[in-house]
Amino acid sequence: MKYALSIAFLLAMIQQQPAFAQGSGDLVKQAVAAEGGAELRALKGLAIKGDARFWEPGQSFLAGAEPRFLGDATFAITWDLATGRARTAWDRDQKYPEPAVKMKYTETVLPALGYVTDEKSSQAMSGIRVAMHQRELERASPWLLVKAMDEPGKVRAAGSQRLGQQSLPAVSYVDGPTTFTILFDPKTHLPAAVRTRDDDNINGDSNFDLVLADWKAVGRVQIAQSLSYRVNDVEVARLTYREVSANPTIAAETFAVPDAVKAAAKPPATGNVPYQWVLRRLFLTRLTDSDNVIFPNGGGLKLVELTPNVQHVEGGTANNLIVAMKDHLVIFDAPYGELQSRWVIDAAKAKYPGKPIRYVVLTHHHMDHTGGMRTYVAEGAKVIVPSPDKPYFEKD
Repeated sequence: MKYALSIAFLLAMIQQQPAFAQGSGDLVKQAVAAEGGAELRALKGLAIKGDARFWEPGQSFLAGAEPRFLGDATFAITWDLATGRARTAWDRDQKYPEPAVKMKYTETVLPALGYVTDEKSSQAMSGIRVAMHQRELERASPWLLVKAMDEPGKVRAAGSQRLGQQSLPAVSYVDGPTTFTILFDPKTHLPAAVRTRDDDNINGDSNFDLVLADWKAVGRVQIAQSLSYRVNDVEVARLTYREVSANPTIAAETFAVPDAVKAAAKPPATGNVPYQWVLRRLFLTRLTDSDNVIFPNGGGLKLVELTPNVQHVEGGTANNLIVAMKDHLVIFDAPYGELQSRWVIDAAKAKYPGKPIRYVVLTHHHMDHTGGMRTYVAEGAKVIVPSPDKPYFEKD
């Protein structure tokens, strides 16, 4: 009887698998139909004007408190969906970090390169910045689900996924180097969120969601007018479309590449791209636009002796301090992540051979000064933090 039940169970599972796989295809097809069906293929481009707001949980006033408000912006996008090109003009009103500053610049992203233009000149983007923008354009594209429908072999059922307090049906879609998990509203069939798993330098593997809402007709298709970007359900950016037009006339020079940019252009980075770092440093207006991540092209980290047995690590976006005690070392702060921490550990061992790193002291909780702490812990160091911040760091 036991064996008969086992065989019956296996047969039932085998019979259910095609239906489950078909269900994932149905979710995609229903979403495409809800967005406009065949009309989506006729949508070759968009012109969008809107406004944006940015926050950073890793820059909160108190450890674990509400995310710090960074600033507002307005933007205008010219987006050629058919050729994968986009030009976004930004007018930023940045409140934090102080002093407050206003800035204007334009980001142009093409399939093979990207560049930034301000009132002075145009500069080639780093490969990691190009890769980040290409991924985020793909995430927000009305064509994403059409591509998924056209490539059923790259679509898999992803069960039910949590989004806030909801549990929503989902599929995964392998789109080039990125696996998107797409969550659907079971009532409207429209996509509710597009998710990736990203490395956050404080929280590690994290859900990064584009939550879509306020769908409105643009021509004969539906376009989400509210785009909320969230890390582990914490909002870090919100874009609101105010004006959207379909298939605008795009001037030939819109995506022209200056000669100086051509000479310095970097292709989109591949492999271990620090997507969250690039995106959130841009929100913060503090990105070092270099494939070295933490120092500019031509730069590097170095030890500067402040006094005997005290070394300052300089050259990165934030600094460390190495203090040599009688029989051990103390490191102050752990900027960025493993990249800088590994360099500091190796440099400290070379400078003070035989002295282990016993303590890493985190002077404050901000993400750009603490993201590398785990590398020191792996070396056997104890983490020292201000007592009010202890519960926050114990979660990490």
